[in-house]
Amino acid sequence: MVALPHGLMKVCGVENENKEVIVYVSKRREVACKPNQIREALIKGYVEMAQINLSISCECLHAEYEAEHTVERLVSGG
Repeated sequence: MVALPHGLMKVCGVENENKEVIVYVSKRREVACKPNQIREALIKGYVEMAQINLSISCECLHAEYEAEHTVERLVSGG
């Protein structure tokens, strides 16, 4: 059980019997927001990884072309 301060209860205009309702609503909001936070974190992570993967692939592109050229040269005998 969570006891809310009387000052807060007066500001909210809530009677003693409604304390449990406030705690319940507060907990429901927390639970409802949590999946959105996880989803946003996953989206952010995927965007960051996409940028990292693009950078790595651009850095290694010249090595791929060089390997392809070497294979063609070896196959053609020249």
